[in-house]
This record gives sequence, C-alpha cells and structure tokens, in this order.
Amino acid sequence: MPRKITAEDLFTFRLVDDPQLSPDGRRVAFVVTTIDPNANAYRSHIWVATNGEIRPFTSGPHRDTSPRWSPDGRFLAFLSDRTGHKQIWIIPSDGGEARQLTNQGPVVSEPVWSPNGQEIAYIAKVGEAIKDDEVRVITRLKYKADGEGLWDGRWKHLFVIPAAGGEARQLTEGEYDHQYPSWSPDGRWIAVIANRSPDADRTNVADVWVVDPATGQLRCLTASKGPASAPSWSPDGAWIAYLGHDNAYMGATNTGVWAVPLDGREPICLTAGFDRSAGHALLGDMRAHPVPGRPTWTLDGNWVIITVTHGGTSQLCAVPGPATEGKEVRFLTSGQWDIYGFSFDGARKKVSLAISDPVTPGELWEAEVQEGREGIRLGELRRLTHLNAHLGEEIVVVAPERFTFEGADGWPIEGWLLKPPDFQPGRKYPAILQIHGGPHAAYGYTFFHEFQVLAAEGYVVFYMNPRGSQGYGQKFAAATHHDWGGKDFEDLMRGVDYILETFDFVDPNRLGVAGGSYGGFMTNWIIGHTSRFRAAVTMRSISNHLSQWGTSDLAYFKGYWEFPGDPWENPQFYLERSPLMYVQNITTPLLILHSEQDLRCPIGEAEQLFVALKKLGREVVFVRFPQESHDLSRSGQPKRRLIRLEWILRWFSTHLGGVPVESRTAAEEMGAPAIETDSHDRGG
Repeated sequence: MPRKITAEDLFTFRLVDDPQLSPDGRRVAFVVTTIDPNANAYRSHIWVATNGEIRPFTSGPHRDTSPRWSPDGRFLAFLSDRTGHKQIWIIPSDGGEARQLTNQGPVVSEPVWSPNGQEIAYIAKVGEAIKDDEVRVITRLKYKADGEGLWDGRWKHLFVIPAAGGEARQLTEGEYDHQYPSWSPDGRWIAVIANRSPDADRTNVADVWVVDPATGQLRCLTASKGPASAPSWSPDGAWIAYLGHDNAYMGATNTGVWAVPLDGREPICLTAGFDRSAGHALLGDMRAHPVPGRPTWTLDGNWVIITVTHGGTSQLCAVPGPATEGKEVRFLTSGQWDIYGFSFDGARKKVSLAISDPVTPGELWEAEVQEGREGIRLGELRRLTHLNAHLGEEIVVVAPERFTFEGADGWPIEGWLLKPPDFQPGRKYPAILQIHGGPHAAYGYTFFHEFQVLAAEGYVVFYMNPRGSQGYGQKFAAATHHDWGGKDFEDLMRGVDYILETFDFVDPNRLGVAGGSYGGFMTNWIIGHTSRFRAAVTMRSISNHLSQWGTSDLAYFKGYWEFPGDPWENPQFYLERSPLMYVQNITTPLLILHSEQDLRCPIGEAEQLFVALKKLGREVVFVRFPQESHDLSRSGQPKRRLIRLEWILRWFSTHLGGVPVESRTAAEEMGAPAIETDSHDRGG
C-alpha cells in the first residue's frame, strides 16, 4: 500500500528541467537534478531521451546544466562547475569525454552556437572580483542582489569563442551588464539585452542591442520604456522577437511579445489585444524562477511560440508574427498543468515540454506540430519520462479541488483545496491558508511538496489567487496599486469565509495561516487585523515598509508605482501599511522563519517583528537560517529545507492539533529544538 508523503521525501525527487530538442528532432537533452543527502548538496546531470530510451549522459559530483545542441547535432555544449567555477564544456552527442572550452570566469549564461557551428557566444563576468574580506566602497545604487550577495565589482559581457577551442574574444565593454545572447540566422549579428545608460540602476529598463561579432560594433534597436528579455531572431533575420512591457504598471504590467525590425523601425507589440502575461508566474517549491524558453518563431515567420500564465495554469501559446494580419493569439495547450520548459526541433515539427502538475514535480513530454487552415496546433502530448513514478505508486499524493468565490468588488477569485489523503467524511479537520508571494505571482496546477506534506499530516490546505496575482488579466494584476493590505486582504478573508461556509469538514476553531515574501507580509498583516487564526507561520516576510525600502535589493522600486512615492514623499502610507504598526493587536502564536542572507526581504524585517512581539509578551519563535537567501524553500541547502519543513509541522501540530509529530524528528537530529510554550508567552 502507498504510504503518506513526508518532508524527507524531498530527497527522493528527480527534477526535470530545460528540455532541448536536437535539430533533427530525434533526441532530447534535458537536465535532471537530484539531492545527495550525504553531501547535503544538489547534483545536476545532462540526460538524453532517444526512441523511448532515457539515460544519463553526464555524471559526477557536480552540476551540469544548460545543454545546447550544435547546429549539426554532433555535439552538446553545456555549463558545468566540475572544476570549480561554472564553465562551458563540449561533449560529442554520441558519447565520449567532455572537454572544457572556456577558462575564465565565471561564465554566467547558457552557451549559444553560431549558425555555422564554428563559434559559441556566451556571457561572462569581467574584472577582478572584490574579496569578501576587503573594505567595500559603495558608489552604485544596485550594489547587491538576492542569491548573489554584494556586487563583486565585475560586469557581465558578451564573448565569442571558437567551438574547436582557442582564444575567446570579448565583444562588449564598459560598466554595463549584458545578457541573453542570440545569433542572427546569417551569423552577422548577435542580439543581447542591456541597459547601457548611466542611470541603469535607477530603472528596470533594458534594450535590445545587436553586436557585430567581427568588429564589436554595437547598435541599439529599441528605446524601451520598460524591461526587455529573451531576444529571438525571425528565420529571415529581419525581426527580433522579445519579451517586455512599457512599465505602464511597473512590475504589475503584463509582459508582452514584441518584435523589432533590424532596419531601425519602431518595435511593435504582438500581444497588444491579449490580456494575459507572457512568461511564467506559477509558484512551487521544486525550482526557483524557471525560465521556460525563448520566444520561438515558426519557419514561415507567421507565429511566435511562448508560454503564458492563464488562471492557475501555464500554457503554450502561438502569437501572430508581425506580417500576420487578422490572427489572434492561439492556445496550443489547455491542460491543468504548469509548462515550465519547452523547445522545438530545427524544422519546427516537434516540441519537447517540461510539465509539472499538482501530483508530479515535473516530467518530459513531446508532441508533433501540425499546421492547417486554422493555423498551427499540437498533436497529442506523449509522456517520455517517469522519473518520479514513486509518487502515486509508493507515496500518496493528493490532487487539489478547485473552487471559486466572490471577492471584493464582486470579482471572481480562484482557489484550490487539498484534503488529507485519509480524509473521512463527518470528521472536522484543522485547516491552513497558504498565501503566495509577489504579489504578482500565482498559485495553480503545479507541484508543491510543502502543501502535500501538510495534507499528509492531517490538515486541509487551501490557497487562492487574490487580486494582484498574474493569470487573470491586467486590471486584476494591477489591483494592489497603493492598496497592500486593502482589498487583497478582503479577498483572502472572503476566501476563508467561503471555505467555512462550503466545506463542513473544516474546523473553524483550528485555522492556521502561512505565507512567504509578500505572503509573509500578508500573514503579518492578517494576524494584526484579525484573531480568527490559532497559529501563523511567516516566512521571508516584510514587517516594516520603511526599513525594507532601503535595505532590500529591489524594494526601492516600490515608490515608482506600487506605493504612492518614496518614503520621504509619503511616510504616512509606508507606516499605515506596515504590519509592525499593528503588532499590539497580534495575539496569534507566530513562528518566524527567515534567511540571514535574504537580500529581497532582509532579516531585519523578522528581527523587528520578533523583538516587538517578545517585548509585548506574545508567543513567538524566531528561526534564522544562516547562509541562505530569499529562495531557501526552493533552492536552499537541502538539510536546511528539511529543517524548515519540520519547524512548520511542529508549529501547526502544537497549535492546531494535526497528526502528532514523532517524538524525535529529522529536524531535531539536525539541531532544531522542540517547541516549548508557557501561559505567559501565549499572551492571552
């Protein structure tokens, strides 16, 4: 009989990412990431699928990623840290020894083959890195980034190196970062994305540039008002498609597909009438910030293929090209799933897909591309891998039930509910509301290990996409404008009311709430404005908008649109919307989880909240994770991820009375103490 899922099952998953079809469509290279519990480390290797045979292609105690086929399919280039720094390696596609191509570093982006297969373009950092023990003199605004740490004094530049080996040539210079290299079909240009203005750190703007690989000559094709990314050349080399927006709503703006002609004319938005955002917005805990793939043109130039977040799903869509008139964006897929990776073969006759759903961390699929009177469409999807077949066969996983309800202003809100795997009608269950971050991200049909574990421990887990979430149109995503803690809070509370009114198995006296990042802000806000929850867990949260504004790597952008100005322009708003200002109202027992190297929501946010609650005599526990960033729950050190889950389970078991935690858990073995409370700490 299958058993219930546990926190420790995190160590059993095989994570499939970055599928890359060979030019002839006969083979798929992809990345499989596993956890080595003995080394407390991740291992990533290149695998290849051929005619139903699935096999690892590289091995060893390191991380191999970003496989890229040569144009003739004879070689695979990939990134590997097997010698320390991440470098480009090349291996024959029929097997053999890999050879190191680059020796500088570190290389920071995927290798891109020239059309003739003679050269490889890539991005690498230039200059001597600032040592950790050096005195740092800060002169630039953007001097730190979550997951990377303090700026190391180096800039990211475009290089080209002969595929056969030899000296690399640096093609860009200056105090600017460059990314997303892409060769033109004739090999005469390389497109890159960069903001080469002196005020680059003050904006999120980026432009499409083209570089002559022979001379290094640069030309800017756009005069962007917003960000740009992922350039992709049309087959005739006349256009470059890219993802971007005009900053109409800053970070809440729908990302569109744009196309800019090489001849200097203005770019056009190909998705102007399509009210969804291109790219990927679904949140899970198996991978951090997946990039599904660049826009891909059909060979006739009539369509550009992208992924789109639609409701709680991620789908493949075909966008009409700049020369296509009278056509609308077409959904090529429609499943209850999360497509987080895709690529096409050279003839655009086949597509390979990485797909997750609520009971699958991710597997490899493929489909034939068909064209007819109606335009492009996909044939039936075929599953190629079953690397996580133990889920469902040996381990019980629970599919969510979808629900909708009326939020603030009568807006429809979508949500999902997970029941315990041994659910019994007539019994009352404790329930936990989970709140996503962003706020312009989304929950949906993707795998969430944490949610599955909580359900297995006897909790009903429910989650929803309140206003601000992506997937429901521009008006919906932008509705948190100047209103954090306003109607978004109302949406969530109406959702709780709906759950209690609709599902009689939910115990109204045993409700918990948890969330991370913006979801952590909202958790803090909720328990400062209602006492309906018996326990709360706040993770990588915000407690004080004033302090976060200047200590975060990105929060100083909030005043451009999300909030009404910078703190000195509207300090009262920052204070009124800060959970710390309502801390005296908090009586809900609170567990605070925070990473010490979180530069998105710095740990001072947790420290202020903890000190305030402790001074007030309320029940609070503060767990700090050394050396971890904002993405602890998705990509942190494996054992620390396990400790985090064990703390959550213990906290809710103590306060909501779910399935009792074993007397000695993995968290205790790794240093997590048991939770102890007394009547004084409960604060009433």
